[in-house]
Amino acid sequence: MDTLIETLPSRREHFKRSCGGGGPRCNEASVPGMVTQRSCVYGGARVVLMPITDAAHLVHGPVGCAACKWDIRGSRSSKSDLYRTGFSTDLEERDVVFGGEDKLLKCILEVDEIYSPSAIFVYSTCVSGVIGDDITAVCRTAEDKTGKWVIPVQSEGFRSFNKSLGHQLACDVLLDHL
Repeated sequence: MDTLIETLPSRREHFKRSCGGGGPRCNEASVPGMVTQRSCVYGGARVVLMPITDAAHLVHGPVGCAACKWDIRGSRSSKSDLYRTGFSTDLEERDVVFGGEDKLLKCILEVDEIYSPSAIFVYSTCVSGVIGDDITAVCRTAEDKTGKWVIPVQSEGFRSFNKSLGHQLACDVLLDHL
């Protein structure tokens, strides 16, 4: 790892080597292309909301965005482990061209039918934000059809250079919807 850090000096401060010392700070911008603890807005929102264990957490974006390693964190639950099940609309090229709103509604209804969660959080990602999918409108339609809370989380990763804004957005979602 020392060799890697030496070859990428502009990224040296973005590595965390041990538990002691300063380490990365949450509210600093990440270097593009660097996987860091700071993550993106979507990652920050998901970290805050995932401990709601009896809800489904549906990522409206490419399947890669849904690959958040939540199991390394851990949440105690006296009942449901539903939060450990990953849900994604798996947006692909066709969806980018024609839009993903129909696919999102279909996924929400399928998750509700199979798992019957108490609520469904729908996270937007960079891709769904760039193509302009109106997840709020889709969530309202889904609420009418399911009779359950279907909560949009406008968490496009490009809204900021770190996950701090995602933390704030998630708390705002909780205040607005719960």
